[in-house]
Amino acid sequence: MRQGQDFDKTIRIPVVTDLVRAGDAALVEQVRNPNARQQRRQMFEQRLKERIDELKAATGQDEYSGLARAHAIRSENNQQAAPLGNNTRIDPSVEKHLDQARDELIRELSGMLK
Repeated sequence: MRQGQDFDKTIRIPVVTDLVRAGDAALVEQVRNPNARQQRRQMFEQRLKERIDELKAATGQDEYSGLARAHAIRSENNQQAAPLGNNTRIDPSVEKHLDQARDELIRELSGMLK
C-alpha cells in the first residue's frame, strides 16, 4: 500500500524517445562543417549583390547615372538662374549635410555586403 501512494505522488516526466529520428546526414554534415558558416555568408552576399544589381537594372539606375542625373539637374538649375539674376544656390551647410547622409548610406550598404 505504501508503494502505491509513493507512485501517485511521484512527478512523471514524459520522455519522447520513439519519435526522435536521426537527422538528414547531409544536413548534419553541413552543420558540423566549420567552413559552412563562411559558405552560407558568401552565398548570402552573392545573392544580395545579384539582387541589388537586378534592382538597379530594373530601375535604370547605377552608381554613375545617379551622379550624372544630379549633375544635370544642378547644371540646368544654374543655367535657369543665371539669366534671371537670381542666386538660388543651396545653402552650403545643407549641401554638406546631404553629402554626409549620402556617404553614410553608402557605408551602411557597403557594410551589409561585407
